[in-house]
Amino acid sequence: MSKPAMHKFLQIKPLISSETHWRVTIPLRNLPCLIRNRFLQTEAIPSSASEPLPLGSALSLSKRLRIPQNNSPNSSSVLNCLKSHGFEDTQIAKLVRKRPDILNCKVHTKLKPKLRYLIQNGFTGKLLPDLILSNPFLLFRGLDSQIRPSFEFLRPFLNDEEMLVALKRASWLLTISLNSVLQPNVDLLISEGVRASRISKLLTLQPRVLLQSHDRMVYAVKTIKEIGIEPKETRFIHALRVICSMSESNWKKKVEVFMSLGWSEEEVLNTFRKDPLCLACSENKLRYLMDFYVNTMKLDARTIIAYPKLLGFSVEKRVHARYIVLKALESTKLIKDDKKIVWVIKLPEKKFLEEYIAKHMDKVPGLLDMYHGAVKPRKTIRGKKEKFDPKSASLAL
Repeated sequence: MSKPAMHKFLQIKPLISSETHWRVTIPLRNLPCLIRNRFLQTEAIPSSASEPLPLGSALSLSKRLRIPQNNSPNSSSVLNCLKSHGFEDTQIAKLVRKRPDILNCKVHTKLKPKLRYLIQNGFTGKLLPDLILSNPFLLFRGLDSQIRPSFEFLRPFLNDEEMLVALKRASWLLTISLNSVLQPNVDLLISEGVRASRISKLLTLQPRVLLQSHDRMVYAVKTIKEIGIEPKETRFIHALRVICSMSESNWKKKVEVFMSLGWSEEEVLNTFRKDPLCLACSENKLRYLMDFYVNTMKLDARTIIAYPKLLGFSVEKRVHARYIVLKALESTKLIKDDKKIVWVIKLPEKKFLEEYIAKHMDKVPGLLDMYHGAVKPRKTIRGKKEKFDPKSASLAL
C-alpha cells in the first residue's frame, strides 16, 4: 500500500465535517472537544494529552454514533449539563465512548431529572459521575418506571450510608428488572425465613448475589437447605454468597480440591456448614495454607478440619507473623511450646498484641519490629507477587 493510501486508510471521518479529518488515535480527554468540533465547529483538537482512544474504539464509536447535523444544540446542551453536574472532560469522554447515544438525550425532560434525583439521594460530588460511568444504562432507564421504584424498594433494607455502599458495589440494583429479578429474589429469601437485617447485610457485602436470575436463586436456596443450613441461621447468607459465586461444576471442582488434601466428602460438607466462606477460598490459597500449617507449623491436618476458620486467614498478613513471634518467645523460654496455637492464630489483633507482644517487649528487644516485618506479601526478586504452585502442596492425611 502506498504512503498516501496508507495515510488515507488511517484517518476516518465519523463525527466531524467532510473538510476535517480525525486521526484514529486521539487523546481520550479530548473527545468532548472533538464532539464540539462536530456540532459547534469550534477550535481544533489539542494535540497533547494522555489516554489515547485506540483504533478499535474510534471505529466502534463512529459506527454507533448517528446524530443529525441539526441536532447540534441538543448535543451541546448534553455536554454542558454533564459538566454542570460535576463530570470532568475525561469522564464525559468515557461516557460518550461507552454510550454515544447519550448525545441524543433530552436534557430537560430525561437527563437532568435523573441526575438531580441521584444527587438528592446522596450521589454528590464525584460519586455521581463514578456511579454513571459504572453503569451508563442508568441514564437510559425511566426515572418513574425503574430508578425511583428501585430506590423505594431498597429503602426498607438500607439507610442512606448503606445505600451508597450497596450501589457503589452494584449499580445494577437500580437498572435490573425489579419485577422479575430483584423483588422476587428478596421475597423468596423473606418467605424462607431470612431476616430483613440479614438481607441488608447481603446488600452491603455482596449485592450482586441478589442480581442472580430467579431460577438461579431458587436453586441456590434449595442446595443450601439440602446441605443442612437453614435460612434462619446467620450462616445461610454467607452460604448463599458462596453458592451464587460459582457454577455447579465449579462447586464440584472445589469439593474435589478439598478431597485431594485429605478431606472426605462429608468433612467438606461439615466444613461448609461450620464456616461457608471457607469454600470461597481459591485452590491456590487453600493449598498454600495447608502446606504452611502442616509442613511449617506442624499442625495436624485433622486440627485444621476441626477449625475451618483457619482457612480464612492470610499467611502473609496474619499466620506467618504470629508464628514467628511464638517461635521467638519459645526460643527465649518466655513461653512453653504453645499447644494452643490455633487459639493464638484466632485471637483478635488487639488481644494478640497485648498478650504476646506488649508483655514481652522489654525482654525481647525488637519484638514489635519483628512482628511488623513479618507482615508482608510474598515477593519475587522483581517485586511481583509470587505465584504459588498448587501442585507442590498436595497433602494426604
